[in-house]
Amino acid sequence: MKTLLFPLFLLSTLLPAQSELPADFQQLLDSMDVRFTAPLDSDYQLGSRHDNDYLTDQYSLRSRREKLELRFYLQPENETDQYYRRPHMAATALAMNLGSNDEDAVTAVHSFDDEELDLYQADWAKMYTFRPKRSFSDKQQAQLIALYREGRGIAYTVLLFDEAPITLEGRQLSLRFR
Repeated sequence: MKTLLFPLFLLSTLLPAQSELPADFQQLLDSMDVRFTAPLDSDYQLGSRHDNDYLTDQYSLRSRREKLELRFYLQPENETDQYYRRPHMAATALAMNLGSNDEDAVTAVHSFDDEELDLYQADWAKMYTFRPKRSFSDKQQAQLIALYREGRGIAYTVLLFDEAPITLEGRQLSLRFR
């Protein structure tokens, strides 16, 4: 019996990141029917919230080992929003506002195919890769993943790094619709 309880205890000590979400962020996840997958396989710690004119993250994590910061923002669908049912406009405007204005700055846009949309359970999704404004982050690169589901809203994941870690693709799946 003791040999069975020890693995369960060990597993329970590895899972608290999932249950330690701030109540307001957890409520948003639930109201939009979004699944958050915490990176339990690294040294992620709670990051401080970053206020910005264009995006105030609702939850953030950072890893020294991976040299990666994750910021999350959820925007429930609202009929009074200027971008109501226009996620392509909302996400593109956000990417342009977060991206550097330097002359040599480049923004790449990735469109998701049907298989990837199914993976995210989204009606629409895009990934923007760019150099962030210094007021947003001191990292060299940012990836903004915008996921939209009609009737729910837009879920944003921002990944910030100097060099892409090998875990980057997995971290891109931190938010998905249920």
